[in-house]
Amino acid sequence: MLQNAKLRMSCVTVAGPTVRSREGTATRVLQETGAVLVHPYNKGTISLEFLEQAPPIDTIIVPISGGGLLSGVALAAKSINPAIRVLDAEPRGANDAAQSKAAGRIVTLPETNTIADGLQAFLGDLTWPIVRDLVDDVITVEDKEIIEAMRLSYDILKVAMEPSGAIGLADVLSDDFRNNPAWKDCIKPTT
Repeated sequence: MLQNAKLRMSCVTVAGPTVRSREGTATRVLQETGAVLVHPYNKGTISLEFLEQAPPIDTIIVPISGGGLLSGVALAAKSINPAIRVLDAEPRGANDAAQSKAAGRIVTLPETNTIADGLQAFLGDLTWPIVRDLVDDVITVEDKEIIEAMRLSYDILKVAMEPSGAIGLADVLSDDFRNNPAWKDCIKPTT
């Protein structure tokens, strides 16, 4: 516990929707309170339980923002089954992971522009090496493809999805995914 931290009267500090605004607000709160930031970009997360319940899975598609979820999934999945494919789903308007994988180093975009507002953060320095080394490929889609996936989910399943949650479906429905020979065995024909 920080002895010198000032107590704040409010529980929530509101920031703007951009990465720059959120980071600026976080910096201000840290300076005002003496708190310590545990950055969401640099933490691992779930998938062990998921893979224990569904062991025959050969491919996992995970959305990316800061890389915490994707790196956690990749670490767990590859430790259970090194042959499993882990793919990154990313909007083209916030494609820093795709650009980073292509460049072999973290690329930070000057700004993002996507309907998938939950996927507008940037890779963290601790998540990047995991994404670089364990994620097999990045599939990017346009916002119109995300919107179509949302519509299909609602029309067929009666499930309303927010854009960041619909991006995995948008990826598997995309021409880039379906026409990529590396993923031909991921697509099972319907009978």
